[in-house]
Amino acid sequence: MTNAATTNGVDSSERVDILLIGLGSIGSVYAYLLERSGKARVTAVARSNYTLYTTTGVTLHTDRFGIVEGWKPYRVVRSQAEALSDGKRYAICVVCTKCLPDVLPNSELLKDAIESGQVDSWNLVQNGLGIEEDLYQAVKHLGTPVMSSPAWIGIVTEGSLVRWRGKDTLVTGLYPPLPPKDKPAEGEARIFTEREKDALKLWVDLLTAGEGYVHPTDHIDSIRFLKNVWNCAWAVVTGLIRHTALQFSYLGPTEEKYVKDYFMEIVDIGFKSGLLYEGMIQYPAGDVMGDAQSVVNRAWTVLTGTARERGVGHKYSLLIDVEQNRPFEVEVIVGSVLNIAKKNNLVTPRLEFAYAMLKALQLEIIRDNDRKKVKRADEIGA
Repeated sequence: MTNAATTNGVDSSERVDILLIGLGSIGSVYAYLLERSGKARVTAVARSNYTLYTTTGVTLHTDRFGIVEGWKPYRVVRSQAEALSDGKRYAICVVCTKCLPDVLPNSELLKDAIESGQVDSWNLVQNGLGIEEDLYQAVKHLGTPVMSSPAWIGIVTEGSLVRWRGKDTLVTGLYPPLPPKDKPAEGEARIFTEREKDALKLWVDLLTAGEGYVHPTDHIDSIRFLKNVWNCAWAVVTGLIRHTALQFSYLGPTEEKYVKDYFMEIVDIGFKSGLLYEGMIQYPAGDVMGDAQSVVNRAWTVLTGTARERGVGHKYSLLIDVEQNRPFEVEVIVGSVLNIAKKNNLVTPRLEFAYAMLKALQLEIIRDNDRKKVKRADEIGA
């Protein structure tokens, strides 16, 4: 379904076409910012919320832009096949779904778009580390640029209301990135092509015109590791005990040290692999990273301190997924960090234990969902 035809006085025919997969909270924000630029029109693939976005739209309740009522992208479709059926070319395919390689790899998720040849570049606005390789392998023979964009944003969707708090921060880089600054390149030196540079420039220009905050980088793997430290630390332990950081704030010094030792194992992998280093910019705050212990202390203090002040702890999406019996991002949050540790011959018993616990939980959730599907099918057929 096609919605409004003009934005900021610019005719829709003059704008760049963007294909967006995953019109959830994050997808809604970046679809809005892209169209706010007046230079892009977004075709969004929506499933469970298709009716909402093709009828009333949503209300964006934002600190930055006020209240935007009845918002919907230029065009909303049910599938990639529908979006591609008219032969339209898309300058960028923006992916805003969860990355679940053990359930549905990106190369499978995006199969229709990949095989169409109608996508000029890709941008993964997904959580986790090492999310790009699967898609990159699927499209590298085409020379299609792959961008990667971890996002920091406070956003919650409640029915038709999207609550967007504070400032959005996005860091975007090309994949594969340049090697870590203190590590020699393996094989041929990485040189970004003109096509890749043009794709990155277009993305940055569009978001900037829409008043989004986007920071380009040549080392997207470092930025992703930086963000994933908090996920691999806090999302994991809170998901396993099914409570927030508030419960951890009541631990005594001995037990607190046990948890911090787990955090240190993660941070140590980052420093020893060259992905983290003293002096790097820490997003979203923009301050400078200190040594490994300071990173651990900060991760602990910020979450437990805020939880005690408010009387309630932050719920990571992994915990929400566990509570709602949905598959979660175990491979890109924990498995990817383990892969880096193995590549650098690092011993990580705590991380290995956490991964095994989460993997067992993930497999049970998948089995339970499969059992429910069979039961529903039997009931329909009865």
